[in-house]
Amino acid sequence: MNRTIARMPMLVILLTMIGCSSHDHDDHGHAAHGHDDHAHDESSRGPHGGRLLSKDAFTIELSIFETGVEPHFRAYVTVDGKSIPPDQVELRVQLLRINGLPGGRIDQHAFSPEGRYLRGTSIVEEPHSYRAVVRARHQNKNYEWTFDSPEAQVEIASTMAASNQIAFGEVAPDTIRETVTLTGRAEPNAERARSVRARFPGTVRSVAVQVGDVVSAGQTLAIIESDDSLQTYAVTAPIGGTVITRSANPGESSGSDVLFEIIDLKSLWANLAAFPSDRAKLRQGQSVDLLAADGTAKTRGKISLISSLITGPTSNVRVVIDNRDLNWTPGQFLNADVTINESPVALTVPVASLQTMGDAEVVFLVEGERYQAQPVKTGRRDRERVEILSGLANGARIVTRNSFLIKADIEKSGAAHEH
Repeated sequence: MNRTIARMPMLVILLTMIGCSSHDHDDHGHAAHGHDDHAHDESSRGPHGGRLLSKDAFTIELSIFETGVEPHFRAYVTVDGKSIPPDQVELRVQLLRINGLPGGRIDQHAFSPEGRYLRGTSIVEEPHSYRAVVRARHQNKNYEWTFDSPEAQVEIASTMAASNQIAFGEVAPDTIRETVTLTGRAEPNAERARSVRARFPGTVRSVAVQVGDVVSAGQTLAIIESDDSLQTYAVTAPIGGTVITRSANPGESSGSDVLFEIIDLKSLWANLAAFPSDRAKLRQGQSVDLLAADGTAKTRGKISLISSLITGPTSNVRVVIDNRDLNWTPGQFLNADVTINESPVALTVPVASLQTMGDAEVVFLVEGERYQAQPVKTGRRDRERVEILSGLANGARIVTRNSFLIKADIEKSGAAHEH
């Protein structure tokens, strides 16, 4: 893909040198600008592994500490390269994050002295990807720096996203369905099948249909000459449907044998096998999603019958298939998801939105042409949607299709977990 990847070293260095700035204010709030104001680039780290922010002789080393504790900021302050007591400095950090909503999300971090450093009083949530505004005050002077710290983030042109069929949606409330999966196959609806015999014994004079012909109710199938009256009469179709067997030929005696079998393929039965552990959860009228094993047909119906008899280890569960579009064929194997419970859920995303990065499940937030991997905690799920317990806000704009392409771009870029 044509993309701009987070953490490209040369670009970061240039942007940091140009865009990271500091402002020195007097007590009356007037900015005093100097050419030596700067926030050091990513390659310039302090002794504690933090980012160096400097103005004249005043320097803050800002790091995220997360060894054995929740991630939080730690700031080490020096003047002319010498440490100063942390209680002599007032410090605040503001983080602007992508959260899929207009304007993004702003996190405020206050600091308090702890030992030789200032410690942030709140957790720095994952991902550690943000634009930071750092404001400090020391000896009646105000300092300010701004820098970008992207992590697990990528930019993709909108035209490229469209050509790769990347689709978008919003985090929204929905219903999670608890289901039981059964298997079976489509079979003729016995209530829509007829065996056709001659009304009176006689000789078959003509036959008007072949196996596979579709007939309408009342259509002539054959002409019979009665043995008693020697008069001819028509054998007609009792229902509309498809002729599946023909046992009549001109010159043959009709007798009482079945001459034709007709089934109405516009209505079929899905006969499903249910084990005792599943059968106890089933009720007539429950909604069932049917999918052909080869993926060629799907539909939704309701349980119309739960057999009280057990054949072998299973009992039969029946669903009537509305087959007016003739997508289903008798004999097709199928899978069935029976909805046994439905629960309204406050936040959900499509299953296709989720990807795994490292040991975390993530969803990709969207802001313009920027995509941000956002760790989430998930709850219940069905075949279509997943409950989100934390990590996303209602209405957030996310990737809903082909999210694996975003994951591949981020991983190819080598965007690492750095602070």
